[in-house]
Amino acid sequence: MLSLCICALLAAAPPPPVELKAGAAEPGDEVILHVSGLAAPAHEKAGLYLFGKLSVPSHPLRALLLRSTDGGAHWTEVLPDVEHSEVLFVEFEGCQGRALVGWSTEGPGELKLLASSDCGATWKRRSTLPKAVWSEWPEQMEWTDGQRGTVWLSDANEENAPVRAITTRDGGKTWSTPKQPPRQPPSATASESLGPTGVRWKVSSDEQGTKVERQEPEGATQVRALLPVAWRREGNKLVPAR
Repeated sequence: MLSLCICALLAAAPPPPVELKAGAAEPGDEVILHVSGLAAPAHEKAGLYLFGKLSVPSHPLRALLLRSTDGGAHWTEVLPDVEHSEVLFVEFEGCQGRALVGWSTEGPGELKLLASSDCGATWKRRSTLPKAVWSEWPEQMEWTDGQRGTVWLSDANEENAPVRAITTRDGGKTWSTPKQPPRQPPSATASESLGPTGVRWKVSSDEQGTKVERQEPEGATQVRALLPVAWRREGNKLVPAR
């Protein structure tokens, strides 16, 4: 009777608010969900985004981009597999989305730009960014429209390294170093984002999980989702480890 009660409780437990593919995770791995930022595009159809990486203790497994189209209650992966990497920045101009992904296993490496033209539903690799040295790493990314963008880079292995800008005028297909580099904008807070209707979104993480909060203008704060930190492989997907 007791075992039947336990099974009933497990069956009644709500599913986690995020769906994660198993990918390259091994059955015995403890996979950690790292969220480094949140983006709330101005175009409501684009939804909301959490970005970062999935990792095991020894290395990152893959870059992570989660999308919600129901106000933060449920999240799904939308990025093609980019192994040993993490999503560093996400920006939208209307329904034109750009995600900058960096190789982050054993130091900084290759940088890839992924793009979406359907409000974030699907993403494709657009280009590999040119680097002056292998250890260059992005400090910021900014897009003025769907075609013109800038990425500021500095050498992660050099203290107080000068910042170098590269720009694109064709949506990220090609990049060049301008003669007159644009001024680097002020640093933005990746953990907060202002939505199109004035709603403020915030993400924070601790040992209990990653919390997504929604605050109406001059209103109360509501927790929209709590994402588990630790996961394990079960078949072709990841499930909460505890």
